[in-house]
Formats: sequence, C-alpha cells, structure tokens
Amino acid sequence: MIFCPIASGSSGNCVYVGTNTTHILVDAGLSGKRIEAALAQLGVNKLSGILVTHEHSDHVSGVGVLSRRYKIPVYATPYTWRFLLRHGTIGTIADNFQHTILPGVPVMIGDMEVLPFDVSHDASQPVGYCLQGNGYKAVVATDMGYVTDTARDLLKNSHVLLIESNYDIEMLKYGKYPQALKERVMSSRGHLSNVAAGALLAEIVSDTCEHVFLGHLSEENNRPLIALDTVQNILDANNIRINSLSVAFRHEPSEMIKLN
Repeated sequence: MIFCPIASGSSGNCVYVGTNTTHILVDAGLSGKRIEAALAQLGVNKLSGILVTHEHSDHVSGVGVLSRRYKIPVYATPYTWRFLLRHGTIGTIADNFQHTILPGVPVMIGDMEVLPFDVSHDASQPVGYCLQGNGYKAVVATDMGYVTDTARDLLKNSHVLLIESNYDIEMLKYGKYPQALKERVMSSRGHLSNVAAGALLAEIVSDTCEHVFLGHLSEENNRPLIALDTVQNILDANNIRINSLSVAFRHEPSEMIKLN
C-alpha cells in the first residue's frame, strides 16, 4: 500500500491511497491541475475512484473536473450527494459515476476494501475512511468535532493515519476569529485540537502504527511545530512511541509512505 497526503488544510485537502492495481483519492479539494501534477510525481496515471468526506469546498473543488475528464467514479453518502447535486457544487456527474455509500457498510474498489465511518462535523453527512489493501490499513480522519466510539475503534491497529490536529487552544482562544467562529471550531461539530489529537493517539496507537500525519492544521490558529510538540509531549507522557510523526503539508505532497 502507498499513502501520500497531497495537501491538507483549509485551503484544500486531498490524500492518495493505492496498491499496484487500485488508486484512490480521499477528497479532491484542489484544482484538477494541481492534483494531476501531484499524481504524476507519484507515478499514478489512472484513478479508480474519489472518496468524498463531505461537501465543503476545500474537500470537493476538484472532484467534478477530475471525474468528468478521466471518467472517475465518485463515492459519497446520500445526504452529501443530495447537497452536491442540489447546489451544483461539483457540476454535472454522470449517473453511472455517482456511487452512494453508507457509513458502516464496506465497499470494494479494486483490491481495496473501503469502510466509511460517521464523524461529527457541520456538514450534511460527513464521514472518515478506513482503507485496507495488501494486508495494510490506512485511516483518514479529519473534520471531527469529537471522536465517536466507532471512529476510535477503527483507528486502532492502523498502519498509517492522517488525523486532524486543527488548532492550538490558546491561539484560537486569543486569536482574531469572531467569538461565534471560535465557538463553532471548538464545538462538537467543529474540529479537533492538538491536545485532542494527542490524547486520541495516546489511546489508540499500537505496535502496528508506523506512520502518523497530523492534518488539517488551521493557518490562523496553529503552527506545525506547535502541533508536533503538543502531540509528541502527550505521547511521551504516556510512553507511546511512533516510528514517524509528521505534519501533512498544506500546499504540496507530503512524504510518500510505502507499506510492504
């Protein structure tokens, strides 16, 4: 399995997960041109599907153009599809490329099993994704106001994770955001803080977990070094060791992880 965050943050989100025969994007919140360039760097010239977590523009802005240009199936939950189609968010997608998925119900895409799971966020029907292939497990879990029991269980025994570490509590509290927006970010339908991400990792990380990316960092209310230090200090306090802990880059592909 190969795992590579192509971009992560409020300006755009996209993650590549693939095997030798199956190539999947989790979200496509960048321009088609940028995603094409990143995939070329990875040596990927064909996609098997695009998994949509939710309808916000930083997750879907490139979905429509990629699907139409390369005839790529798009997977989303029923209420996410309803929003996308009603509002024309991703333009016209041919009926045969619209695939509806349900939280808790696995689907096979090529040789990869994909399991969507509920997350709590201010969107129509948001999900995270657990992907398994070639004996490895990868999970993408961002845009979560809190961690559901289902998400917590699915994160366990993963080999690679992209987990939200959106904001530093003090930076958000004393930052420039209006109070209403601060409350939204910190709400149960908002985002995970650095502290929450560290606490979650301390609870679920096992010996199988080799790589963790901290993702969806706020440009206004976080910094990569603050996120890393906060999470690492929590892990150290709990005697948890991870082979590789890093921040997913905002505007360019991060390290490509090969699991074999």
